[in-house]
Formats: sequence, C-alpha cells, structure tokens
Amino acid sequence: MRFGVLGPLEVTTAGGAPVRVPEAKVRLLLAVLLAHRGRAVSADRLVDALWGDTPPTRPLGGLQTKVSLLRRAVGADLVTYRPAGYQLHASADDVDAGRFAVLVARARAHDDPGARSALLGEALDLWRGPAFADVADAGVLAPAIRQLEELRLVAVEEWAEARLEVAGGPGG
Repeated sequence: MRFGVLGPLEVTTAGGAPVRVPEAKVRLLLAVLLAHRGRAVSADRLVDALWGDTPPTRPLGGLQTKVSLLRRAVGADLVTYRPAGYQLHASADDVDAGRFAVLVARARAHDDPGARSALLGEALDLWRGPAFADVADAGVLAPAIRQLEELRLVAVEEWAEARLEVAGGPGG
C-alpha cells in the first residue's frame, strides 16, 4: 500500500489503484496512525482523537470497530495492536511524507546545486495541497501538519537557493 498525506489523505495499491477508506472516523484513524508512522498510538489517545469530549458508550469497542474497518481497507497485516497501542506498518517509501523527507535529505547531501535543485524539486512535486488537507481540522494532527508545512517551506527556500546557484546568481 501507498499512502499520501501531502494533500488530501490518499491510499493506493502498489500498482496505483485507489483504495477506498470508508467513513470519516476511519480516515481520521488512518491519518493519526500515519502521523505517528512507526510508533504505537495508545487506544486512549485514538479514542480522544476520534471522539474528543463525546466518546461512545463503549469507547474501546467503538475504536476496535473503526480499526477493523481500517484493516479491511488497507490489510490486516498493516495495522497491529500491542500493549503500547495500535501501529501502522509502512516504510518511509510507502508514505509520500517519508519520500519527501528522504529526497530532502539526499538533496542536502549534494554539493552540486543542479542535483540539489532536482532532488528538492522532486520532493516538492509530491505535495498535492496542504498536509492532511481533508482531515486537517482534527486538532490531534496539528503538530504533524505544522512540522510538515515547516519542512515544506524550508525545502522551497533551499530549492530557490539551489536554482539561483545553478543560474549563477547570488551565492553561486
């Protein structure tokens, strides 16, 4: 599976076919797990993210239902539970934000401004709109959104500087 968070939440198969993730709360659950990729998120935190001050009568049962729907959509092996909480198993390459970070790091490792510019341009092309655009109103995602947007702004500045160097402008 491939996941997109640099714009509206998007899920596709490895071959590029869209995967439907049902209902808003399941999409929000996926977004929270993607924002914490590689780390477990406690059930309490997920319940709070999904329902805030108005949880269902049986919040853990409600969460388990949403997790079950998510597993059906993306595959049971990708969403696991352990004592620390639920975790989404996706590599950096499976998530556009992960690919973005890898490309920016690779660009920063280059002395050649042309290579730096190309890699930063490739990284910036991954963006399809504001991070987590269709679930951005969830306060639990605010830190992840802020971090991604800051990284994007820095990458834009670095890309512009590299382009100026390539063109022989200031600093080049």
